[in-house]
Amino acid sequence: MTQHTDELPAAEDGTRKPGDGPEPVSGRFITLYVLSYLGLYVAVMTPLLVSLAMRLETIDPQGKTSSLGLVVGLGTLVGVASGLAFGVLSDNTTSRLGRRKPWILAGMPVLLAGAALTGAGTSVSVLLAGFVVSQLGLSAIMTALLAMLPDQVPEQQRGKVSGLLGFTAQIAGVAGFQLATPLRESGVLLFLVPAVIACVALLPVVLFLPDRPVRRPAGDRQSLAGLLRGLAFNPVRQPDLGWAWAGRFLIQLSLMFLSTYQLYFLTDHLDYELEKVTGLLALTGGVGLLMTSVGAVASGILSDRLRRRKPFIYAAATAFAAGFAVIASATSFAQVFVGSQIILLGAGVFGAVDIALITDVIPNRETEGAKYMSVFGIAAALPQSVAPLIAPFVLAVGGGENYPLLFLSAAGVAVIGGLTVRPIRGVR
Repeated sequence: MTQHTDELPAAEDGTRKPGDGPEPVSGRFITLYVLSYLGLYVAVMTPLLVSLAMRLETIDPQGKTSSLGLVVGLGTLVGVASGLAFGVLSDNTTSRLGRRKPWILAGMPVLLAGAALTGAGTSVSVLLAGFVVSQLGLSAIMTALLAMLPDQVPEQQRGKVSGLLGFTAQIAGVAGFQLATPLRESGVLLFLVPAVIACVALLPVVLFLPDRPVRRPAGDRQSLAGLLRGLAFNPVRQPDLGWAWAGRFLIQLSLMFLSTYQLYFLTDHLDYELEKVTGLLALTGGVGLLMTSVGAVASGILSDRLRRRKPFIYAAATAFAAGFAVIASATSFAQVFVGSQIILLGAGVFGAVDIALITDVIPNRETEGAKYMSVFGIAAALPQSVAPLIAPFVLAVGGGENYPLLFLSAAGVAVIGGLTVRPIRGVR
């Protein structure tokens, strides 16, 4: 019987050597890791889904749509660019705390400061500045936390762990709506409380989970120029990486069209009052937990057992397309609810298998895990910038508020995203 352990293979001096493969991790490791990811996603999703839209409704009611695109777009671009740098720096960190924990610890105060500034802002410019700062903190934390997956979780457990991670964003979204309703009168708490929750959830990772230092020969140190060159990969020479990156980007882009504009869709297009909308979205997310959980856990386990990833990506893309088609034709919340549940089922399937697929195709995961996870982090984060920049042009077609076209476009993007995994040779 294989012994489950939280420790990684180590040299006699206690440091981990590049090239050592991870051993199976324990249930304790998985529990703490998933909970930390859940807490972090509360800080990620709450502003994107509800807090920024609420705050801009008060600060800039006339230009809220374009202002939301500006704040989310620029803030996310900063997070994407910094994530690449944090990834390479983390891979090359030789602290006694390990490669990942120093960056998690460094990101916490930056996240808290940014959240406080965002909530205190009474203008779009201050709101933008605060959101940018918070994105820097989130980027440092997320890059390091995600790198712990290829660092420490072996291939035979990645589908299971990825499946559990796959629905944390949905749980975090529901929590965000529940938090936002009582905190909406306090701008600072509206943004600061989710950030505090994230930091508290991350503490067990820092205190209890292993992150053994990497021993590197003195001559193995890289120059700054070398580190910067290490940020890139060639999708022509590494086509599996390129196709996997493109698929994640397109799927996330389709989802961002919905998550960024669902609140305004219900208030401006279907004429629901804002106070009622937050409750309806919380209901959608709450019921969606079941759909996402079933999709994520079942597909993660089956994917490991069958040693297949692609069929699950195809199924997820099909669910996205069907759900978006229902929402595009919606004339009531009931239809939006049904369409959302179909999408959430697909999101659970995709979220579980996508992370496993990525960890399967990245090379040199023992020595460059954070770099490649941050590269793929761009594929997940960049749509947060691209969707708000594209959406206003789509919405303007035909005179404005063309939400049906926006969601039909999302359906098409999701289908293309699902098909991108077909050329990948490294997985089935």
